Amino acid sequence: MTVFAVEYVYAQDSVDLRNEHRPAHREYLGGFLNEGPVRVLASGPTPAADGALLIIAARSQSALEEVLANDPFNKSGALAGTKITEWNPVTGLLKEFSS
Repeated sequence: MTVFAVEYVYAQDSVDLRNEHRPAHREYLGGFLNEGPVRVLASGPTPAADGALLIIAARSQSALEEVLANDPFNKSGALAGTKITEWNPVTGLLKEFSS
């Protein structure tokens, strides 16, 4: 598995849209907490940047991209952009997921 840092940038004026779809977004990501080809290790908002950071382990970037494409925030238009960066944690709690 490879670890990825995923940055979500929220669409401008999307507060109401995010509030409407947040329960489905959280439930959807919660479905990837256990073992599988894509596993959410941590996620949460970055209020200063008006976005979110997700740390995800995945067998491939394409598997990750498929999961992100089906996120209710993405499907509803609440996101202006997504940045995926491969990450190799070498210390701390997430180092066991490093490739």
